[in-house]
Amino acid sequence: MPIDSEGAVVDRELLERTMSECGLRFLGLRRSTGIPPYLAGMVTSRHPDEGRRDRTVGLDAPDRVAKANADWYELATEFGLFSENRRFLLSLPVPVASEGADEPPEAVWGLVELLDAWDVMGKGGEVGITGWAYGCPAFVMSAVDGSVFVQGTMWQDSMGTAILPAPHGVKALRDVARLNVGKSYRTAAENEDTLAWLARGDDADA
Repeated sequence: MPIDSEGAVVDRELLERTMSECGLRFLGLRRSTGIPPYLAGMVTSRHPDEGRRDRTVGLDAPDRVAKANADWYELATEFGLFSENRRFLLSLPVPVASEGADEPPEAVWGLVELLDAWDVMGKGGEVGITGWAYGCPAFVMSAVDGSVFVQGTMWQDSMGTAILPAPHGVKALRDVARLNVGKSYRTAAENEDTLAWLARGDDADA
């Protein structure tokens, strides 16, 4: 199995094939983005007064997957998830090559492109790319420039999408980032991305 330059085990052909089943084109891993995936995974912990927007569908709705797909696409389009050719970043759990004890997967951004026929909320979960089962979303996304974070999740009686525009300006998220800098449970890559993310926010405020 191929190993990338950062020591992560990557089966590119498998990712390409699996993603194509749910309507995504895999364009490779992206490191040193200055966008920490763990921060993008905190959208659901933010509040509406911080800019968070939600679209949810009841689990008992007969068309819940189609509705959740439509909601995700509308939010993604409205708030700028997509760049040229409908590309965006999708957090992927990448195994780490290690000679010792098994290491937990590392969250790494994959650059993906949305194809014409896609099913993020249904098939994406079924194949384990954007969820853990059909109609059970569990994903973290970011615009390529980090200007918006998107999270798909399940609640007690609903499923759907939460989106956070302009995350650099969210004080609570910046506080979390500062608390994570240098912690032993963060990798060197995560620390570098966190510092770059904080610096970018500082530049925006200047």
